[in-house]
Amino acid sequence: MKAKTLLILPALFVGGWAVAQTNDNPVYVPPPAAPKPHVSEVPQPEQAASPTPDSNVDPAKIADFQKRFADGNTLEAAGKPAEALAIYDGILAEEPNAKGSLLHAGKISFALGDLTKADEYLEKLHALVPDFPEAIELLIQINQALKKDVKTERLVRSFCELHDSGKIPQLTQSLCFVRERIHADPQDIVISQFFDYHQSPNTVWMAEVLDASGVLKRRLLLNYDDNATRALRGQDAKYATTEVFTWYEHILKDQKVTEIDAYLQIFALPDYQKFRSAMFVILANPPKPIYSAPVTATQ
Repeated sequence: MKAKTLLILPALFVGGWAVAQTNDNPVYVPPPAAPKPHVSEVPQPEQAASPTPDSNVDPAKIADFQKRFADGNTLEAAGKPAEALAIYDGILAEEPNAKGSLLHAGKISFALGDLTKADEYLEKLHALVPDFPEAIELLIQINQALKKDVKTERLVRSFCELHDSGKIPQLTQSLCFVRERIHADPQDIVISQFFDYHQSPNTVWMAEVLDASGVLKRRLLLNYDDNATRALRGQDAKYATTEVFTWYEHILKDQKVTEIDAYLQIFALPDYQKFRSAMFVILANPPKPIYSAPVTATQ
């Protein structure tokens, strides 16, 4: 698709946001259908998967823990999370630092909706293995659900610092992580946050709506618009530090993107709560697109 010229006129203020007025032909570069790689693809630290702590435990006891831990894994795989949790709790009663049991107990508690217990398990694991991406990602989701905004932002900041540090090459190659999972019967909304929106695909946040069977039905994205940003800054020195962001929706058919609609542009990056509120508004009442583009196999 050939990019077209964007003309940015004075801003309107809509819902507390500065919204760019544009002509009918904005610059548009479609983001990829799905971001890869994701944090979930990063191998977990070997020590985090261990069913026992790093200590001088009697070998016979270690063998017993490993057998019980394997039994818990089998019950999880068989769709019996409560029974599996009982086994992990039994191990933790004897060895509170058993990392594998902390991880699995935390994940099960989160899945069962016991957020406080999930936070306790995974906070302890995080203290034992600070650079464990999966544990941090889960803690972000749990604390987001618990509405602990300050703690959530602190975890996000430290996660981004770990990503940028290069300590874990696979994590550094990851583009995004899951920030929040919202259950809105009969569907779920998964919101991913990207580590650096200045890098391709220039997405800040992505919201994906899944039906009860896990099929993707809708996808909204808030993207940084580099071309529009440079055009705006070139118009007036007062916009020297302004950044332009555009709301997009991927129009799906049979889980494939067939069209991309651009809804509106804003002159400042909102905080997460404002993004979240706007997401619900757009999902409930999609605005008239300022631009639509069909997506073909050759694009």
